[in-house]
Amino acid sequence: MAHAIISSAKHGAYVAIGLYLVMVLVVSLSPQSQQSFDAPIQVAHPGIQFEHRTQSVMVDQADLAGVGGA
Repeated sequence: MAHAIISSAKHGAYVAIGLYLVMVLVVSLSPQSQQSFDAPIQVAHPGIQFEHRTQSVMVDQADLAGVGGA
């Protein structure tokens, strides 16, 4: 009985190791087989500066404070 359990455990270990090696092989070879492709969207150049809305809001609040204090 013990011999059958040990034999079954060895068989399961061999199967697990084999599956692990196949997985490692597939993962390591998959980046080499991918073809280059263009991104689905185009992004702005990192050097482009966009207007910040927080600055204009702060200016508007300062104008309102000046009107209310006068």
